[in-house]
Amino acid sequence: MAAAGGESSSQNVSDELFQNFYTEVKQIEKRDSVLTSKQQIDRLLRPGSSYFNLNPFEVLQIDPEATDEELKKRFRAVRKQM
Repeated sequence: MAAAGGESSSQNVSDELFQNFYTEVKQIEKRDSVLTSKQQIDRLLRPGSSYFNLNPFEVLQIDPEATDEELKKRFRAVRKQM
């Protein structure tokens, strides 16, 4: 029984860590969503940029649960800005 309680506690810690990470990602997305296309490109190319820049959903500023059609539409819109 002790192992089950320990696993539950570990799961809670993992869930909390993930939630903190996800919250941080969403804050960064919100902060960066107001940037112009030139600012977005500069942000992505600057030295020392964070790994968040490698997330294609963040770059496209679209929900990971978006449909293929929504992804295509957003990609085309971003591509036109470049």
